[in-house]
Amino acid sequence: MMVTMTDQTERCWLFDTLAVTVAWVDFHDPAMADRADARERGVRVEIRPMTIEAGGSVYASPAIALAPAVCRIDLLESAPDAADRMHWHPVMIDGEPDDREYVPRMGADPAGWLAARLAEVDVLLQRTGVPDDADRRAAAAAIARSADEIVDAARAGLDWARQPWPQVERDVRGMAVSVG
Repeated sequence: MMVTMTDQTERCWLFDTLAVTVAWVDFHDPAMADRADARERGVRVEIRPMTIEAGGSVYASPAIALAPAVCRIDLLESAPDAADRMHWHPVMIDGEPDDREYVPRMGADPAGWLAARLAEVDVLLQRTGVPDDADRRAAAAAIARSADEIVDAARAGLDWARQPWPQVERDVRGMAVSVG
């Protein structure tokens, strides 16, 4: 199941025990606050555990809860078409990323690199602490089957990020208030 949360800027795919979110982001990186090129814009893809709790009658709507991401892929740039800040966080603890891992192939072919990672989600999750069971493996296989659709959403976000950058207002974290 795919859910679009706001315009085309945030999407979520649900796969029984896992979810994949794709968000268009524009933020001022606080780690580079003293640099003129601290702004980063692009696409954030996250893999998240999820739960579905059915309660009540057969007519009741189930509760769906997304946990913080356990893996993040950031297809970010410091300027349109720069492809210079693309990295990933193969492990996240309590939603907080570890250090950025830069992979040269990622900037050269972001869509291809992302597709390859989505094809091996089960392997990625071995490092994250998400329990290895039949449900997780089935969800990972479903993600692999949906990779083209997810990559298309990320590609659309990169197309957006590569347009001329407008002036934006930011929240207290440095995130653009509106990225549409």
